Formats: sequence, C-alpha cells, structure tokens
Amino acid sequence: MDCHKGLDYIHEAEEDIWVEKINELRLNGRLCSWMTGFHPQQLPCHLEGGFLNGSYNVCQIFIFEDGTTWILRLPRVSSISPEYAEEKVIMEVEALDIIHKKTTIPVPQVKAWGYARDNSLDLGPFLIMEWINGICLGGILIDGESRVIKKDISDDKIEFIYRQMADIMLQLHEIDFERIGNLPTPRTGASVPVRPLTWKVHDILRTGGVNTFGDPAQEFPTVTEYFQHVIGQDWKQLHDQPNSIGGWYTASTEYRNQKVLGPLIPGMVHPEYERGPFKLICDDLGPKNLLVRSAEDLTIVGMVDLEWTYVGPAQLFASAPWWLLQDRPINQQWDFSNDDVPPQEITSRYLRCLDIFKRVLEEEEAKRPEAKGKGTSLSALVKWSETSGAMWLHMLLSSGFLDSLGFPCGHLRRHVGVEWWQEEMTKLEGSEEVKAFVDKKLPMFDRYEENMKKIEVQKALMDEGKITKKEFAALARSILAGEQGS
Repeated sequence: MDCHKGLDYIHEAEEDIWVEKINELRLNGRLCSWMTGFHPQQLPCHLEGGFLNGSYNVCQIFIFEDGTTWILRLPRVSSISPEYAEEKVIMEVEALDIIHKKTTIPVPQVKAWGYARDNSLDLGPFLIMEWINGICLGGILIDGESRVIKKDISDDKIEFIYRQMADIMLQLHEIDFERIGNLPTPRTGASVPVRPLTWKVHDILRTGGVNTFGDPAQEFPTVTEYFQHVIGQDWKQLHDQPNSIGGWYTASTEYRNQKVLGPLIPGMVHPEYERGPFKLICDDLGPKNLLVRSAEDLTIVGMVDLEWTYVGPAQLFASAPWWLLQDRPINQQWDFSNDDVPPQEITSRYLRCLDIFKRVLEEEEAKRPEAKGKGTSLSALVKWSETSGAMWLHMLLSSGFLDSLGFPCGHLRRHVGVEWWQEEMTKLEGSEEVKAFVDKKLPMFDRYEENMKKIEVQKALMDEGKITKKEFAALARSILAGEQGS
C-alpha cells in the first residue's frame, strides 16, 4: 500500500514555509535570544552548525557562553500532524524521565519543553535537552541509499552492538506498568488521552490521510483487546484511504488477506501476560537512535529520539527485534515476490542476526540475577515469539500500510501454512462482502487519480514560481476536501 502522494506534496510545501521562518530567526538572532531565556543564568549563546534533520524533528545545537551545549528539537511540519505534535513531545519528555530515573541507560536530560502556545517564535511545541557528544550509530552501519546494515560489518561488531542493545532491553524490561496506553505524566503534569500515541496510528494519519485513533479514552484491559483494536486500524485504513488499493485484484486480495489475518490473533497472545504487567515500548527504537563514541569505538554513549513511546504488551516489547538489520522489514526491498517467494538473501541475513541476538541476550541476562524469578524471562519471550510465529504478527501490528506481499505477512503466512492460508482466501473469493468492498473502492481510487492530476498541475505552477507554496497547499487541500484526514 502506498502513501497518499497528494498529502506528501502538501506537507512538503508547508514544511518549506516553516523552515524559511526558522532560517529567518536563525539569521536575525531571535532564535539564540529565545534560547538564552531558558538558561538558568540567562547566558548568551550561539548556533553550532546547521540544522540536524531527523525523520520527525528539526534540531539545532546551541553553545552557551560558559561552554554548556544544548539541543533544540522541533517536530517537523512535514512528518508530524500538528494536532498530535504536543502529545508527541510530552510522551518523549516522560519517556526520558522514566528511563533516567529507573535505568542506567544514557539518555539526555530535559532542560525545557513547551506547548505551541509557549513558543513565542510561533514554531510549535519544542523540547530542549542537553547535548550528548557522539556519532549516530545508524549512519556508521549503512552505505549509500540502502537503509540495511552493510554486508561488510563484521560479526564481532554486530555482536558488540547487540550485546549493548540486549542490556538496554533488559533494563527496560524491568519497568512494569498496569495498563496499556500513553505513559503516565508526572514530569509534565500534562493531560493526555488514555489510548497510546503509536508510530503506526500517527503514520496512517500523516501519510495515508486516515484517522484511526478511535476513542481517546478507550482502555485495553487485555492484550487480545488491544491487538484487535490495532488490527482494526488496518481495516479502517484499507477502507478509507482512497489509494489503499491499485485496482480490482489488489482490492480483493488485500481485503481477503486481512480477513484471514484477524482470527489468528487470539492464538498468538502469550497467556502469562494477557492482563499485564505491561512494558515501555518505543516503536522507533533501533541503531539510528544510538550515539556511539566513534566509528572505531561503538560503545553506546547516548540513546536519543524516543518519540512514539508508550505502554504496551510485554510480548510486543519482548519480540524478535525488527531492527536487527536497521531497516524496517516493511520496506519494499524486503517484499515477497508475486509468486509468494521470500527475498532469500535478506531473510537469511535477518535470521542469522536473530540467532546472534538471542545468544547474546541470554548471556547478558545470565549476568543479571534480578532478571530471574519474575515470570518468563526476556530471552524466553523472544524465543517464544519466533517459535509461535508471533514475531511476524508483532511486526505487522506495529506498522501501518499492511501489504499481503510484505515481509512480515509473507513469513506469517508460511508459519501458519501457505496452503491453509490460500484455502481461506479462496473461500472468500467472489463473496458478496468482497464484491461490495471492491465496488466501493474502485471509484475511490479513480477519484484519487483524478485529484492527483489536478494537484500535479498546481504543483507545476508552484515549481515554476507562478503560485506560492502557501497558495499551493491551500489549493491542494481544497481539491482533497472530500477525502478524510486531508
């Protein structure tokens, strides 16, 4: 399933306008003056380097007169829906506070944070933290445009990284919560919805244009109820995103695929943790969130960028990690072929790295006597996720844009039985419910393509300088006015 291209164009134009405003504030000195107001002694500061552009934040380093170094994080206009930007910042502040107080994991201390209304520069909500001097591990591990770890990274280095990640996971696994949802807010004192702000639900909204958040006060007493809620988000996206299908075949296939998937959930819930305790989960945590000393010394000195952190099922936390090769296994190069054949090379690499991770996790766990006697161990849960096939379900539930040829779905299908899965799909073929869905979706897709042609015309005018970016965004939104979430 593809993102909504029209929304992408709008968000890019709106971010360009926002970045121009930030640049003006950088040049006229107001950004530094504003930062000075947060320093305990109101010391002057200067900019250090240019923007640091992350997936979800624009960052800027400031050095104060006494040598203190802070970093400002502003949620990116292109990546973050404005109605959820404050909640995102609040959850990151609370996550950093919990980890700082309850673990020895090196995370930056929060110096200040604020709502959009607190930002006199009109740049939206913000987060100011101490600067941790280090190099992003993610950048060291990749080469060129590929987001997959380079093949020439030695097993010794992989093991050294995984061993440190195992220690991080073991420490986080010790923290228990009573309910699924957003983190408690003792540090910020903020009032936030009960339901969690996950990477998936926000991504479906921001890049797909479909609001699947549901009731903000909804509670999830059991893992089964939560998983059913999450798979419901996929259903809503499939139904409501105008380009969730590309024609009759994909409409029928994706509908039937999700229909087969749903009933599998109860059988893949670990009974010991059905009602808790629940764990701290960061949907985006992986090598790119880690700072190391240098390209030669991969010792972790900081863990940063903890947006999309919430309280979730223990089995979701203690699953075979998606990040073993750094890239998300939902991206296109991981996809199965149209003949339902998995990508052999990347599958072999992933499973070999999983074996390394399981071994070092057990070894690190054995060094921690406090990890014993508290129910099923973290390493045992990771193994269970593999043997039960739940690891593939977890990857699906953690990401939107569900695709029947995607890596997790393909491997889940192979785990439960390709023949059985195909038989279930065949039973639904030609049914009235499938026909009704296809009949509804095809006109939606036609309207999407018509709208995209109109938007492309306006974009060309913007690119030629005949209309402004602000005018383009307004015109494009008017074209999409009939589509949900635009």
